[in-house]
This record gives sequence, structure tokens and C-alpha cells, in this order.
Amino acid sequence: MHFADPTPEFSAPHDDRHLSSFQPIRQRTAADEVVGVLINAIRGGLYGPGDLLPRERDLAERLEVSRTVVREATNVLRRAEVVTVRRGRAGGVVVASLANLSSVVAQIRGETQETLQSVFEARRSLETTIALFAAERACAEQFERLDRLVEELESLLDQPQEFLVRDVQFHIAMGEFSGNPLLARLLRTVLDELLHTLAHFPVGRADLQHAITVQQGTLAAVRSGRADEIVREVDEHLAMLEETFLGRRLTSKPRSIVSSGV
Repeated sequence: MHFADPTPEFSAPHDDRHLSSFQPIRQRTAADEVVGVLINAIRGGLYGPGDLLPRERDLAERLEVSRTVVREATNVLRRAEVVTVRRGRAGGVVVASLANLSSVVAQIRGETQETLQSVFEARRSLETTIALFAAERACAEQFERLDRLVEELESLLDQPQEFLVRDVQFHIAMGEFSGNPLLARLLRTVLDELLHTLAHFPVGRADLQHAITVQQGTLAAVRSGRADEIVREVDEHLAMLEETFLGRRLTSKPRSIVSSGV
């Protein structure tokens, strides 16, 4: 017995003006993963312009992939002018420029640069507003909780992943202490997206120490209750990742909604 396909086949051509809204589904390959590892090592300060990357054979063994996969990843970075190939006995793959790192990250994640910028813009708007509310609404006990979270970061300088988890806890706590549950939930969503971007992102001890410094500055500003100081410190706090992923600091003074007539 033959059963008709319950899903009708529409073969007649028609112009669907919404079709352009769909984006291709892109599967990440092993080479994409290697590209991500190398970019993270460069961004984390392990390798800078002029430095030789590990040898192809060593990388393949360490990452448990074939040398062909490593070579494909290297070619992605070479085409983006992130690395060059130096010939000769002292040759190898050399870091050439950091200028195009963010576009390569967007490529391997199947995102556009505009998508990454949207995440950072959302975070900046939320974190600034949350900090201003927390300055007005947080109680002494809640400030003590924030103090402890910052103090705990000092003991995690040699544990980058644990450091990141504790750092995120600080921001989540600030969101809760803003007294606005909706803002707190929105911030969690944005932080989840950022954590996806920062997964396995190696950072140097100096970067973590700087993160503690700006965290302390942010907390001091919120405790002071001075709006101008809060905006300035939050701007400094958020700028580090923005400059790393976007190549520039986003403005802390968005166009006023009121003045736009909306």
C-alpha cells in the first residue's frame, strides 16, 4: 500500500520576499576549532607580532588533529593577513598583525562583525544602567558581597577559567542588586553570549590583574553614588573586551532617546 507524503511539495516558483532573512547553517570544522585556539593564544598575549607560532607537527600532536587540519587553519589566518610564512631554517608561521582577528572570529563562529557589536552594545547599555541603579538601591550587606567577590579574584590569577567564572558572578550580583529583575535577566542572557565567545580564551596574568583593577574602580564608583564616576568606570571596565574583539572602544554616551523624539 502506498501512502502519500503528508508534506506537500510546492514546486511552483514564487517570489518569497522573506527568504533573504534566512542565513546559511554553517557547521564548524576541526580547522575552525584550530583557528579559534590560535586566535585565542594570540589575543591572550602568548604570541605577538613577530613571534613564531608552534610548529605544525607539534600543534597537530598537542591538539590531536592531523597536520592537514593545522595547515588549513594556518591558511585561514594567512589569507586574513594575521600570520605570514617565513622560509628558511629559522622559518615558520609568524604572527604578522592583530588587525583582522575579530573578523576571523566572526567568520568561524558563523557570525558577522555586526552581531558581535550588538552583543557588546547591549552589555554596555545594561551594565551602565544596572550600576547606576545599584548605586541607589544596594544595601551595605550587598556591597560586602561585591567586596568579597572582587577580593576572591586575587587568589585566582593563576586559574583563568575560575577567574572568569568569579568575574561573571560579580556582574550577575550587581544585576541582582540593581533591584530590577528584568534588567538582571537580560544581563544574564548577554553574559551567556559573551561566555560562549570567551570559552577557552587564554589570557595572561597581567590582563587578569588589570581586570581586578578596573573591577575595584567600578565597585568604588558604585559605592560613591556619583553618576559621572560610575559611567566613567564602567566605560573603562567594558573597554578591554571591546577593544580586543572589535578593535575599538564603544561610546559610553549613546544618543538620547528623549532628544530623538521617540
